[in-house]
Amino acid sequence: MWWGLRCALTFLGDLLLSDGMGDPGNQWTVEKRFRVTEVFLAILWCSASAYLSYFFTDCLMSRWLLFYTPSATVVRLLTTNALIAYITNCVLYLSGASQDPRMLLPAWVSIATTLTMLYHLTHRKINIRKETKASLNIFSIASFLSLCTLLLQLHLTRDNDPTVPLFEMARHIWQWIHKALQGAFT
Repeated sequence: MWWGLRCALTFLGDLLLSDGMGDPGNQWTVEKRFRVTEVFLAILWCSASAYLSYFFTDCLMSRWLLFYTPSATVVRLLTTNALIAYITNCVLYLSGASQDPRMLLPAWVSIATTLTMLYHLTHRKINIRKETKASLNIFSIASFLSLCTLLLQLHLTRDNDPTVPLFEMARHIWQWIHKALQGAFT
């Protein structure tokens, strides 16, 4: 939760506190667009990591409840969550993400990848198909959205590409909505 909040605040700060967002003549720089895209994708991967962490601890809890008392299971869950939080903090620090927001995306992708591998290593002997399929779906969806967003960002940074009608319509709709909102609040 804490790390996701930091990503979200960085994203909102870059998005809302930008210079000349409403002025069509004052465009974002390529560096600014990449930073906002990277932080948005870091939020996506942070969310995927939280979901994978939930599946990981939920399946461990289900297995532990069969063999241990509820109080022993709670102690194991608290220990596992503390260990995950500590390792996440270490990964974010060692990757440089605590100082530079550009390093948030690789850090969260590596955390989600590690959680997915740990989930499958610890649960390969259990016949829980629903959770296994869900963990792969979460990882696949996050990967697909990252790919599409980065391809869109790559396309938008090129100067010599032909205009795409869909993007032109979306730009005109955005400008119309922006003008309507400005007129409504002034």
